[in-house]
Amino acid sequence: GMSARANALTAALEAADYKGLVQAVPYATYLGLVVELAEDGSRRYVMDFRDDLIGNSSLPALHGGTVASLLSLAMQFEALIDMPAPRLPDPVDVTIDYWRSAAPVRCTATARLIRSGRHVAQAQAVCYQEHANRPIAFGRSAFVLRDV
Repeated sequence: GMSARANALTAALEAADYKGLVQAVPYATYLGLVVELAEDGSRRYVMDFRDDLIGNSSLPALHGGTVASLLSLAMQFEALIDMPAPRLPDPVDVTIDYWRSAAPVRCTATARLIRSGRHVAQAQAVCYQEHANRPIAFGRSAFVLRDV
């Protein structure tokens, strides 16, 4: 049978309940991830700045790991939401390219599926802070799709 987590994910997906989707993923909840719907129907994944997300206190910059996590979760959620049937996307190969250091302000990520097959999906994501045209990091990920 399906696990409680799979049930929670499936229910959230069917209702397009993005808050419920985040709550079903403990690490997304920890990061305070919020899924915003843009005017064109696309999604933005927003992570507000918190002091405990700082990597280096002498240089107030967001920890690289939190930026990587935001990008990874954005791609994973995008893969989840895009699936016709609920499948759990397991990241198998995640690459993060850092272009600029992250300031201690909110981060926004957008993601898109560039390939979605029966067993494997691939996604790309970009993370920016104040300006969408000044990205701070990019992500690519491949996912193996497991039936829930």
